Amino acid sequence: MSTTKLITMYGSPWSERVRWAFAFKKLPYEKQNYEAGVDEAAVKKLTGQAMVPVLISGDKVIPDSSAILDWLEETRPEPALLPRSAKERAMVTLWEEVALNALGPHGRVMITGRLLRIDDPEAQKSGKYFAEKYGYSAFEEAQSRLTVARILTSLKETLSGRQYLVGDTFTRADVTTAAMLMLFKAAPQEFFVFTPELRFVYLDQLGEDPTFAEVFAWRDRMYKDHRGEVVRE
Repeated sequence: MSTTKLITMYGSPWSERVRWAFAFKKLPYEKQNYEAGVDEAAVKKLTGQAMVPVLISGDKVIPDSSAILDWLEETRPEPALLPRSAKERAMVTLWEEVALNALGPHGRVMITGRLLRIDDPEAQKSGKYFAEKYGYSAFEEAQSRLTVARILTSLKETLSGRQYLVGDTFTRADVTTAAMLMLFKAAPQEFFVFTPELRFVYLDQLGEDPTFAEVFAWRDRMYKDHRGEVVRE
């Protein structure tokens, strides 16, 4: 029987959504940690690109988190992370895209700015690395903060009176959105273990804004009720 391996980066929400889905479906895997700036060449040689997570199962190599979740849903259909109705599946996809392609990239810009401002040589080194890799400017960071605030407002209104983003069950929309919210305020230590220094990096003023307290409280409930294990490096 072939081993299923995941190449993941500990603090990456793209990696976390995949680890969470595997834990939810109770599918075991071998973990290989990825270090930014160190392991890129090896991953690029394997997949043609330098991003994680990457799934390796038998002769399959899948380098995209959404494609990995598709594979997982086919391999381990139950418990399902997609609703049965086509309309609800479409809504799940919409929220995934908002989280992956708006919250995620804008959050990364904001983290880069915080790293560059921290009075610590190692933090600034990381900030310069991400600034060069993804492109960064103070203007872009300010615009990202405005966009994230609008998305958080939409999340707050959507979740009002609801347990989940789509339908009445836990779905990929919840997994993905909860993981991406890590970029603005890390989940409590009882759910996701960070050193104090790293936890500070994953904390933005929007994460502490009382206006959005309900959104982050919802994220913490998702971790408590559905993560299934404490996330440890």
